[in-house]
Amino acid sequence: MFYNTIMYIKKLDRKDYQDYPVPIEYDTDAYYDIIIDDGLIKIEKKELGYTYHHLKEDSSERLFQEWLDDPVSFGAFEGDELIGVIEFYVDWSSRIFINLLKVDKRYQRRGIARSLMDKVKEVMYEKDIRAIILETQSCNVKAIGFYKSQGFKLIGFDTICYSNHDIERKEVRFDLGFINKNHKE
Repeated sequence: MFYNTIMYIKKLDRKDYQDYPVPIEYDTDAYYDIIIDDGLIKIEKKELGYTYHHLKEDSSERLFQEWLDDPVSFGAFEGDELIGVIEFYVDWSSRIFINLLKVDKRYQRRGIARSLMDKVKEVMYEKDIRAIILETQSCNVKAIGFYKSQGFKLIGFDTICYSNHDIERKEVRFDLGFINKNHKE
């Protein structure tokens, strides 16, 4: 439910938002551990015992990075203020890769992330793209909860993506996926 009916979503123009900074920061007191049992892989939420503050070193991602292949970004606005953004591209194997999803802390838990994700799913269905994938960290518990609520499942992980000590740091890369069940193969 939106608390302010002025909120709207629109596609962002690259020339207006090239290198626009998007701060990446969150706190967590839990993480998801990887459990492998008889060949089955699942994740289980566990308490850290302390609060971990994640702040990306330069504190921001940037929209429309040069290394992205033809990115698409949608922004959520309240009036003229950009309060949320999602950025993605279609990879070589007919999958949408979500590079970035962020909603300003002041506007979280109001359905904005869901509305932005709905835009990406709309593109997936319109273009008959087979899946949506994204990367998150095992300690980004709020994000994982959101993605699970949107139908995403664990499709892979990388235990040395960010450092050689990701497992000990409880910051393992999780790859999550949402499959288009209507895709015509």
